[in-house]
Amino acid sequence: MKPRSVLDKILDEASTFHGHLGPFLALGVKAGLRALEVFGYDPCGVRAEVIVPRMETPYTCFADGIQYVTGCTLGRGNIRIQEGSFLEVVFSRGSRRLELKVRGEVLSRLESGSYDMEAEAREVARFSLSDVFEESLV
Repeated sequence: MKPRSVLDKILDEASTFHGHLGPFLALGVKAGLRALEVFGYDPCGVRAEVIVPRMETPYTCFADGIQYVTGCTLGRGNIRIQEGSFLEVVFSRGSRRLELKVRGEVLSRLESGSYDMEAEAREVARFSLSDVFEESLV
């Protein structure tokens, strides 16, 4: 049996939280992991502003990946979801901001829906950050 990576374990746990494993959840996990790199784990001090093209699945699945990894939750009031032109998240802690916008070609690929959801999720999670997101750190 092939050893499981830490990333695979995180994806499995996030899918339990969310209900299934799909690529939009994996994008949220990936964004959340980047936020942890920048801000550390601070579920009460970090805020997340999630922007989705439409307030419906699969776009809102992105927010569940972010919630799972960062600890930013609706109950704490430190995550907000709103409609906008892109699929992106803005994390903040104090005056620092991390903006991660899903690249258009990645979003188009995932919107096509012509793939095995779990396999695509695991593949997307392994892409480099620069292949998936346009990043701005202020």
